[in-house]
Amino acid sequence: MKISKAPGVGIGPAENRTKPIIVFVIAFLMVLGDVQMTSAQTARLLPTASGTGTCTDITAYGGSPANPDNRAALAAALNASSGGGGCVSFPPGRFTFAANFRFVLPNGSASITLTGAGADVTQLYWPTGGGLSIEYVGAENSVHLRNMSLTTGSEGVGSAIMLNQTNGTVGVADNALSDLFDITIRGADGYSQNDYWDRAVEINQISNVNLVGLVISGPGGTAYSTKGLGVVLEGSTNNPAVVFNVTGATFDYLSKGIVYGQQVEGLTVSQSNFVGDDYGIYVPPNISGLDQLTVLGSQFNCQTGGIYVGSSLSNTLFSANLFIVPNTGTGIHLQQAYLYSATGNSFNIGGPPGSIYPIGIEVGSTAGGGTITGNLFDNMVTAIILDRTSTGAG
Repeated sequence: MKISKAPGVGIGPAENRTKPIIVFVIAFLMVLGDVQMTSAQTARLLPTASGTGTCTDITAYGGSPANPDNRAALAAALNASSGGGGCVSFPPGRFTFAANFRFVLPNGSASITLTGAGADVTQLYWPTGGGLSIEYVGAENSVHLRNMSLTTGSEGVGSAIMLNQTNGTVGVADNALSDLFDITIRGADGYSQNDYWDRAVEINQISNVNLVGLVISGPGGTAYSTKGLGVVLEGSTNNPAVVFNVTGATFDYLSKGIVYGQQVEGLTVSQSNFVGDDYGIYVPPNISGLDQLTVLGSQFNCQTGGIYVGSSLSNTLFSANLFIVPNTGTGIHLQQAYLYSATGNSFNIGGPPGSIYPIGIEVGSTAGGGTITGNLFDNMVTAIILDRTSTGAG
């Protein structure tokens, strides 16, 4: 049988085959050498959230679970970081801090990153309250906290995390992005026990913050708690607080899960849980400069109100949420909301009905211009209340 070779195809006569094979083997070994070298470098050079390379290990500066006060070690490790990106890692263990740890970010593009080995695997522990206080000095500052727990040995003392803008003239700027990722905030005696922070997270005059996988646990002992605050947002006329994304978070046994302050805009809450709280999301009366609240795919089981809006807040959207409403409360109470939409939510009773509660949705006398459609109400005493002087509901 005769086999013909297509022109230009094949490796050519036998006498010409050796050289290409030798060249290929040499090239392969060179590539393999490059891959091995790159792998060795990767362990040293993989960037972290701070963009400065591997984080400084706090144990290299005296940090230890055996240290009764790790504030000096953390300060030394942060100050040792090069440039404007301070990054410190904590190994497994409980690291004690005797009092509040305060850090002022440098001017310009600067960040601080603290990372642990996992929530509850790494604990930053304050026996008598205190927590972390990080001060921003401009729009280019940012904070990144990851994979750890902040615990307290006290009842209702201190703020676990305080992010505070000290520059009074930042304005509505495109602030650098800050984030809290897989952070647990609770009492040192466990979840929903006796110890709890007075405030878990305070964010003051800072914009663009993502809170992902945040777990906040207040004091237990009762079906619904009236102690402790979860996330408190506050802006000002010069520095409105704008754009917050809360995703996959848990707010258990708190007086209030998320609390609005003055001049707050653009809060989105998705796939989050509010259980055993007095209020889930709370907008107090008599504050101003509010806009844009979106709540999607979340679950509420709160004593008095899943969502309460007591001041003028325009552009509110509630969709595909579950409200388990006890016989003391209301699922959504929009006292002053404007341009609101409640679509595709489910309201279920959380116990035997009372004489007045549970109520699914209540629209107050000063609210107006909204749509309520496609919601499910199961065994509510009242599904929807439209106060006599409310306007524009459809």
